[in-house]
Amino acid sequence: MALIAMLALLPRQEHNRDWLRRQLWSRSSEEQGQASLRKELSRLRKELDGPAPGLLCSEGRRVWLDPDQYDLLPAEPGQMLLEGLEIPGAAEFARWLEQQRAAVPHRPENFAAPRAPSSVAVLPFVNDSGDATSDYLAAGIGDELADRISRLRWLKVIGSGNSFGVGGGEDVLAAGRRLGAAYVFGGRLRRSLSGWQLSGRLMACSDGEIICAPALELRNPQESNAILPIVDQMVAILSERLDASEQDRVAALPADQLDVDDLIWRGRWHQNRLSAPELDKAATLFGEALRLAPESPNAAIEWAQNLGHRLWSRRAEPGEVQAFGDAARRAVDLDRRDGRGHMLVGIAEMWLRRMGPAETWLREAIDLCPSLAMAHEQLGTLQTLNGRPVAACEWLMTALRLSPHDFRRFYREAELALALLLQGEWEDALSRAETAIALQPAYWHAHLTRINALWRLKNDAGAATALAELQAARPGFRSDYVDWIPFRNASFNAWLKEPLQALQSG
Repeated sequence: MALIAMLALLPRQEHNRDWLRRQLWSRSSEEQGQASLRKELSRLRKELDGPAPGLLCSEGRRVWLDPDQYDLLPAEPGQMLLEGLEIPGAAEFARWLEQQRAAVPHRPENFAAPRAPSSVAVLPFVNDSGDATSDYLAAGIGDELADRISRLRWLKVIGSGNSFGVGGGEDVLAAGRRLGAAYVFGGRLRRSLSGWQLSGRLMACSDGEIICAPALELRNPQESNAILPIVDQMVAILSERLDASEQDRVAALPADQLDVDDLIWRGRWHQNRLSAPELDKAATLFGEALRLAPESPNAAIEWAQNLGHRLWSRRAEPGEVQAFGDAARRAVDLDRRDGRGHMLVGIAEMWLRRMGPAETWLREAIDLCPSLAMAHEQLGTLQTLNGRPVAACEWLMTALRLSPHDFRRFYREAELALALLLQGEWEDALSRAETAIALQPAYWHAHLTRINALWRLKNDAGAATALAELQAARPGFRSDYVDWIPFRNASFNAWLKEPLQALQSG
């Protein structure tokens, strides 16, 4: 029972045989534990082959359950997760089960039904330019903003078309409350010293808190190609701040009262910390959300993205990456208009070195959601891996412009550093790499670029110090980690390893 529970608890989770052995037979020798696991898997397969042939799958060291052949029901209200399942003496299993229960506690009898997704009212832009002929321009910008925000599929949008009654003496907050929104955004078009400016306030309707007040400079708004990039940047800023606000809201809720959306937001909070334990906590929360709402596109997307994070952090094998791609494709099937799912499929294809399909999927993601900074960043990564570092810089700079302060900035700085390194811009590469390390000290990709830049600048002492700092930040780092970077041309991997080999041999 314990074995099948561990295999089934996280949908689409693939377990390593050694991990399963350690959890269930930690008191046995390695040889005895392996034999016990083989025996139990054989027994389980025989029992399942009648009612569900092919449910239990294995390949090499990996074991999993076919997610299309079973459903998981949430615990009944008043019961804890896997209540009554205990194994005397199995300390590792007990710790694992305690972690699962802590992440998804039992639900009380009065557990509330899932609420509607959070909503934002986008009010008509106010023309503050002093020029009445610009009224049409302000209205058009408001419509574009509402359309672009509506492409954030996790958010319900009350757009300008439903909000034209707002005006006169009614303030932004009162309008948002009247429209029944969780958040409200009111924007203005005004003149500035350098030309024009788009500004606005995003507010929480519950208490009037100002979530953010972005102000962006706009070139001549009469130019057709000037408005949309600024609107996309505004949407990316609002998306980032709404994301953070929802995470903060859920942080204050009792753990046993989390509905599907709350589970996802709390999972995102853990996931953004990027450490292995936090990613595992996020996986448990996303898995619970999927059990409660198996057809939820948002839950499927977050589960797939979390799986990608975990596989990326441990340089997964191609078979595991393919499972990530399959999970992303299921998310796409649930909502083909959500750019995030397309982006995740593109990332999986890129990791498998299928660069043509990867580019198609990533470009489709951007078409669906132009403000999706991560899709721009990943298309930049793809260009680098394809040996086009100049093109990579353009996409990466766009990602930084769209979302300059989100937690993934370390990745974008590191990817820019690598693209600059491949162009021979050693000093600029070093600067970007050091910025990435300051933001995420244990990110070995950035350390690798820093070592390369210093070594190619003939600063052997600095490169040796940088290598020591990498080894301190990531104990156990080996030069063969570099081979996992999915360059189309493997000569780039060898080139990046040159300073490591020179410094270690010297």
